Amino acid sequence: MKFDMTKNKKTMTGALLLAAVIWGSGTVFMQVCIDGGIETGLQMFFRFWIGTLCLGALVHKKLRQISRRLLLCGLLCGTLLFFSFFILTFGLEFTTPANSAFLSASSVMLVPFISWVLLKIRPERKVFIGCFLCLLGVAVLSLQLDGGIHFTVGDGLTLLSAVFFSLYTCTVAKISAGLDAPLFTFVQLLITAVWSTITLPISGADFSVIGQNRLSLGAVIFLGLFNTGLCYLIQMVAQKSLPPTRVSLILSSESLFGAVFSVLAGYDPFSIRLVVGGCIMMFSILLVETNLFGAPGKKKKNEVSIP
Repeated sequence: MKFDMTKNKKTMTGALLLAAVIWGSGTVFMQVCIDGGIETGLQMFFRFWIGTLCLGALVHKKLRQISRRLLLCGLLCGTLLFFSFFILTFGLEFTTPANSAFLSASSVMLVPFISWVLLKIRPERKVFIGCFLCLLGVAVLSLQLDGGIHFTVGDGLTLLSAVFFSLYTCTVAKISAGLDAPLFTFVQLLITAVWSTITLPISGADFSVIGQNRLSLGAVIFLGLFNTGLCYLIQMVAQKSLPPTRVSLILSSESLFGAVFSVLAGYDPFSIRLVVGGCIMMFSILLVETNLFGAPGKKKKNEVSIP
């Protein structure tokens, strides 16, 4: 696949950085929702229906163009996206926003291995080094040796969500060729919203909490409008003009912004462990996603994009 690196390059790069900042703030807004009583099921229900309706308003004139293939692809990817977010949101109830932001970034490291199976793309040697560094960063971030090993249930769920995000990423890369990006995004969000509705009885959602806390209500609206509708649209459109390595590199900075927002919001203390663990993880992502120690300008074959 060829990318036009001269057309709207600065605009798309800026838009992706904006998406990374917004997604980085997402863990804090999710925590605000949880603190206000809007827990996993209800939070998923509102954010994805808000995102779906807003995106639907933008593409409503093209809805008749939805083909059977696009619908089936959207069904598969939307289902994977739902489980990714459901597990991530549920895990946040048992860990901190900073840990969630950094651990969820490990999905970038899993993509090459899953693509090896799904897309028959063998990882380079540096990928194995990067994965070791990533695991080291996770250990520094999550394990508190002074009081014994401290790896919470929330940390484990967040890592599981990273696996689902990786599956989602590789599935989109495998089946999305030729699909209209805005329509494909709309169908994915719609399927995710439907799944969120179906699972409401299981999660025991309490609609009475809506309106009781204006801060949490504002947070879930923000998540729906910006973290869901806007950011996914930006990502899909940006991939038309930027290569996958650049897109994934920019978006991986989400974890750094997430930790910064978490510290600023008072959910996490500023600590050396947070800085060291975060830096190791970010370095591992840079090592895998860029030619950090390789020849500049050399393109890779069969690159996998982040959806």
